[in-house]
Amino acid sequence: MENLGINLSQYQDNTPLAGEGGASESQIVDLAKALEAGEITGRETTNSTTASGSPLKVESLDRTLKMITFRESDIVLWKKVPKLAAYNTVEEYNQLDSYGGDRGGFITEGELPVEEDSTYIRRAQLVKFMGVTKSVTHPMTLVNTMVGDVITREAKNGTLWLMRKLDRSLTQGNSRLIPQEFNGLYAQHQDNDSYATPVDYYNSRAVVDLRGASLKEKDVETAAESIVEAFGQGNELFAPPKVLSDFAKNFYGNKFINPNTDQVSAGIMGQKVKSFESQFGTIGLNYDIFMNPKPTANTATGATSPNAPLAPTAGVTPAAPVASDASGKWASTDAGDYFFAVAAQNRFGQSALTVLGSVISVPTGGAADLQFTATAGPNVATSFIIYRSNKGASVAANATFYPVFEVSVADLATGYNGAAATKVRDRNHIMPGTYQAFLIQNDEEVHAFRQLAPLMKMDLAMISTAFRFMVLLYGTPLLFAPKKMVRFINIGVAA
Repeated sequence: MENLGINLSQYQDNTPLAGEGGASESQIVDLAKALEAGEITGRETTNSTTASGSPLKVESLDRTLKMITFRESDIVLWKKVPKLAAYNTVEEYNQLDSYGGDRGGFITEGELPVEEDSTYIRRAQLVKFMGVTKSVTHPMTLVNTMVGDVITREAKNGTLWLMRKLDRSLTQGNSRLIPQEFNGLYAQHQDNDSYATPVDYYNSRAVVDLRGASLKEKDVETAAESIVEAFGQGNELFAPPKVLSDFAKNFYGNKFINPNTDQVSAGIMGQKVKSFESQFGTIGLNYDIFMNPKPTANTATGATSPNAPLAPTAGVTPAAPVASDASGKWASTDAGDYFFAVAAQNRFGQSALTVLGSVISVPTGGAADLQFTATAGPNVATSFIIYRSNKGASVAANATFYPVFEVSVADLATGYNGAAATKVRDRNHIMPGTYQAFLIQNDEEVHAFRQLAPLMKMDLAMISTAFRFMVLLYGTPLLFAPKKMVRFINIGVAA
């Protein structure tokens, strides 16, 4: 029972207090005069004459910087993408699309075979420029800190800030929406010669639409088979954490527990699914938190940047149901009452929401047409984010708005996805509150990131008593073989 606490024999003065043996009045006065540590820090006692012993305290600050934001290990997709050097601001590549038509081949004796021409396609992507500026005052470099060299710390912080933006843009970047962005994998996957319209793309074998169901083995198998049919082999799946968590839960009910194993004996339960064995090979499973969808919003959500555009202006017919649309995907479970809203965006950020009229009822087999215009202001909008409320919302101010798709200024002018000019149509191709993921043949034959220069730190001229520098990266992803990638859309949450 030793060392469990301090016992009475360890006190030097065991004189009882008043009422416990009759301490004198003077002893009680002396006790009242004892210095108190109190519950305030030393800096809060400046010029105070009643703070007792608090001015003498040395502050106790943990010497380790606690990370409450993302870490380098959270950046997954960027680390796994093949990297290649770029040598121009326009990166071109050639595709061998066909060896010739799959016809004929057999000839009679002595005959000249039919000629077949191979098909080559030249494609290109523009190198885009990313960067962030950091600043540290000269006095800050002179004081003692818990992080050591402050400039080095800020250079690392700037690098991680840039990596977050880069990692997210690898899937979500789209130069049609934000001209300064590069085209991410999803944009390059959709915007090619194979698909004339969004309907063609979403109905193709390059997309697996789960319509609100969680990702399961059969879905991954379907995607793997699609890539094999395109003469590839999917070997890496990338998804948001929730998607892979739900994927692992599919196996819980089917897991047989052998009590005579070291894991069970140690009390370790659960199952980590690291890979998936498809009929065509092993597929690695990777989660990346920066593949999560954009956050929800409400009518009180403000602009994300002072340089963002002004909120759009609702049109003459802000939101109207379409009775029938053969290319739409509004099932009976989706039909109902909704509010629609829109936010304008540019490279700096997005505006507050503009609710498009009142609640409308979208029928089964129908769609919704939305009309709005950009609001003139000092910061020009380059694209718009379409939001849809939770089903059954009756008051816009109480609704949760989910981002469902984005359109460019040009899309709005000409009419998007079956809508007339100056309107866009929501055909429910992308469902609110769902996730996306993709399976790819992860090698240089299929995709790579071309860098014009390594990630760099560039010092700026000193025009004040502060050290300012930029963290920069120049490059663009290239999806050489879009058919060797399959995109999962509308992934729901497991019950």
